[in-house]
Amino acid sequence: RVYYDFSSCTEKSAQHMGCYWPNPQVESYIISIHKHFFLNCSLDRVMWLDPPDDTLTVLIFVPVCLTLAMIALVVWCSKRSDILL
Repeated sequence: RVYYDFSSCTEKSAQHMGCYWPNPQVESYIISIHKHFFLNCSLDRVMWLDPPDDTLTVLIFVPVCLTLAMIALVVWCSKRSDILL
């Protein structure tokens, strides 16, 4: 499938440039560009894993506590009229 996708891409690129297909010169040019820019292409996909439970708990708990503290601070300051004057 990967080779078919690459071959199809080179064919479309050659047709877009107004060249006939199959064209060895165009194909070698596109392959050289691909080798230059995508030298380190790998088929390995990055596997995203959930963080450990302790880390996840901290990442959730800290923003929730900060939000509650800010709400409490706003309510407390709004009830104290002497601070506003």
